[in-house]
Amino acid sequence: MISKCLKTVGVLLCLIWSEPVCGQGFVEDLLELFEIELNKGVVARDPQRYPAKLVLAPIVAFEPATNWGAGVGAKILFKFKGAGEETRTSNMPISLLYTLNNQVILGSGYTIFFNQEKWYLTGNLGFSIFPQSYYGVGPLTFERDEETFSFNNYLIEPLLLKKVYRKLFLGGGFRYNIINQVELEEEGNLIREMPSGFDGSTSAGLELAMVIDSRDNVLNARKGSFVEFKQGFYQKALGGTHQFRFNQLDARTYLKPWRNRNDGLAFNLFSRIAWGDVPVAELSVLGGAEKGRGYREGRYRDRNTVTLQMEYRLPVWDRIGMVFFGGVGDVFNDFTDLELDNLKYNAGLGLRLKIVKEENLNIRFDYGFGFGYEFDSNFYLGIAEAF
Repeated sequence: MISKCLKTVGVLLCLIWSEPVCGQGFVEDLLELFEIELNKGVVARDPQRYPAKLVLAPIVAFEPATNWGAGVGAKILFKFKGAGEETRTSNMPISLLYTLNNQVILGSGYTIFFNQEKWYLTGNLGFSIFPQSYYGVGPLTFERDEETFSFNNYLIEPLLLKKVYRKLFLGGGFRYNIINQVELEEEGNLIREMPSGFDGSTSAGLELAMVIDSRDNVLNARKGSFVEFKQGFYQKALGGTHQFRFNQLDARTYLKPWRNRNDGLAFNLFSRIAWGDVPVAELSVLGGAEKGRGYREGRYRDRNTVTLQMEYRLPVWDRIGMVFFGGVGDVFNDFTDLELDNLKYNAGLGLRLKIVKEENLNIRFDYGFGFGYEFDSNFYLGIAEAF
C-alpha cells in the first residue's frame, strides 16, 4: 500500500516540480494531452457555441483480489446549442478498468443540463465483472473476517427533473440493478450467514427526487449548495426479486469564508435509510473514494448509514492545490444500534492538479486514515472531487 502511494505521489510531484524548472509552458503543453476539443471547427465558425471537451486520465491499480489493472477515466464536458451563461456545463464521466484477471469495470455517473436549465437529466450507468470484499453486516465487523466474492453487475438509473422554481427541481425515474453469476468462497461468511440476496438479486424500482442546486460548478463547486432527496420503491411486480424501500439525503454546501482569498470549505451530510427485504448488494456502505475515505470500499455495510464530512480546499500555486478532509459516520440496522463508541472517523489530505482551468476540474489524489473501531488507511486517485 505504501509503495503504491509513493509511486502515485511521485508522478504528481514530477508534474508539480517540473513547472518552476522547465517553465509554465511545459506544464501547459503537458496538460493539453489530457484535454481534447471535440467541436473545435464548429466553435471557430460560431463563437457562441460552447467548446465541447473530452478530458482523459490514465488509471493504474493493484489489489490482491484483482491483480494489476489499467484503464482510462474520462469526462465529456459540453453544452447544447443555444445554452447561455445561466446553463451550467453538462458532464458525462466514463471510466473503464481492466485487470490481468480478466475483470472489468465500466461506469458513468452523468449530469446533463438542458438549455436554461429548465430540465436536467442525472443518473448512473454501469457494468462490472469484479470482486468485492465482504466483512459481514453491521458496524462491528473485523478486518480479519475479510473474504472475496465476485459477480456480474448491470446498473441503469436515469432521473429526469424539471425546474419548478429558481433552483428547485422535481422529478423521478427508475433504477434497475442486476447481480448475477455470483462466486463465493467455500465456507465463507456469506455462505454461513446467507444474508438476503447473497447468491444474486435483481432490484427494480421507481424513484422520486427533489433537488435544490445552487452550485456554481457541478464538478468542483466554490459556492452554493446542493440538496438531493430521493425516495425509492422496489417491487417484485416491476421485475425485481426483492421488495424494499429507501430514502436518501445528500446535502452539500460550499463556502468561501475569506473575501480576498480563494480558500474554500465544503461540507457533506449523507444518509440512506432502508426498509423491507433489502438484498446484501443494496445495503448502505461506508468506505471508499467518496464517503469514509481511509476505509476500503464497502468496509462496513448495513441497512442504514449516516456520514458527515468536510474539506478545507487550499489553492497553492497556479494549477496546484491541497485538500485537508475529515469525517465521521457509521452503518447500523436500527437507530437504537447507533452508538457513539462505535463511530467510524476518518481524516487525510490530498493533492490537486487542475487539468481544465475553465471548468475548475482537477485530478485528485487523496490519502486517508480510518480510525475508531479499527484502523485502516488507503489512497484514491480520480478525476473531480469526492463531493
